Parts: sequence; structure tokens; C-alpha cells
Amino acid sequence: MADLHNLSPSTITSRLPSPQTPTSSLSRSQAAALLLHRRTIRKDLKAWCTEALSRVDLRPAQHHELLLDKLEAVERGDIDRLMVLMPPGSAKSTYVSTLFPPWYLARHPDHAVVAASHTAELAERFGRRVRNIVNEHSATLGLELAADIQAAGQWETTQGGEYFAVGVLGAVTGRRADVVIIDDPVKSRLEADSETVRDRVWEWWKADLLTRLKPGAKIVQVMTRWHEDDVGRPAAC
Repeated sequence: MADLHNLSPSTITSRLPSPQTPTSSLSRSQAAALLLHRRTIRKDLKAWCTEALSRVDLRPAQHHELLLDKLEAVERGDIDRLMVLMPPGSAKSTYVSTLFPPWYLARHPDHAVVAASHTAELAERFGRRVRNIVNEHSATLGLELAADIQAAGQWETTQGGEYFAVGVLGAVTGRRADVVIIDDPVKSRLEADSETVRDRVWEWWKADLLTRLKPGAKIVQVMTRWHEDDVGRPAAC
């Protein structure tokens, strides 16, 4: 194991066994490489994203790496409010809403994540993706889904972690959050141009969502800007 710590990540990767290799059949060198690889992934968000995306032949681009640096700062507690404002099609939801929550829970196994989107359907779609990633990469992340709570919009881990998906204006009563991720709280430009809709989202934000935060909780908001007032008021919190 000591020798492995001095090897480059690419060399360690080359020593990893194939996924089909039974654990009982691993050599000492393979077992050590696998253990160190998993430790690296749980420590480094870029390494985790690279691992998770490798099966679809993708990897983080340069602007994604900047985003991942900020998300790591959120995990450490250096940033407690992060706004990610990027154009459509820039993979912001892939990194913030899909890949960040599993890695965060690997780092904080007993924490609670609340994920909100403009509709419950979209929020649950993200929840399903995150749940499936946790299940697929269970050994790598050191997480295991609880057998009795595995719904797309509400699931838990055996380590005490929780994930809850909710649509904007939906009920979050009884929930507490260490991290809140809000992905596209406004559905379209038409809604963003409506002062009535913006006021309703703002009241939900103040009266429902903010009251669910645990001490020291973080908020990450990711969206495409539609209106000068679509994120201005939440940013004040």
C-alpha cells in the first residue's frame, strides 16, 4: 500500500481489476489499488465525476472544473450560498443536481439533501438519477440504499443519509436539510416575466424552504437566467 501512494493516478487506474472480478479473487496489489482509488474518489469531486462519466465516454471540461472547485468549497463549508448561472446545454444540472449529491453523501453519510425544481416531476427525475447512481456505485462511494425507503423522490441510506425531492411551492414540512439544491426554480421565460409567479416563488422560499435549514446548511441554486428578478431576492438570503 505504501508504494501505491507514490504512484500516479493513471498508474493506479491501470492496476485496478475489472468490475467483473470477484473481491475474493483480487490479488493484494489489486485490492490495494482498488482501496486507494475509492479513497481518492471520495476525496476529490473531479475524480468522482470522471469515474461516473467514464461509462458514457465523457469527462469534465475546463469550465466544469471551475464549477467543481466551487462545489468542493460548498462541501467543505467555505461557501454556504452558491449560485450557478449558466446557459442551457452547459451540463450544469449533470454536475450540480446529479453527480454532486452522491459525492456529498459519501463525504457526509448522515446528512440530508433537499432538492427542488420548478415541478415535482422534474425534482423526482433528478432524485431517480441520483438514487440509481448511488445504487450503481455503492461500493465506490461507500453508500447503500435503505431497503425500505427507495422512492425516486424520497430515499435514505443505511448510514442515515436522506434525499428528498420537492417541486417549488411543494410541502417540505417535517424535513430538515444540510444541503438544499434548487435547479431551475422558474420553468420558463413566460413564468419569469410574471411578477405574480416570482412573488409566489419568493414567499415559498422564505416561509417554507429557509425554515427547513439546519444550522450551517448550504444552498446551491443552479439555473438559466430569464429575468433580472428571478434570482435577485433569493440571493439576499
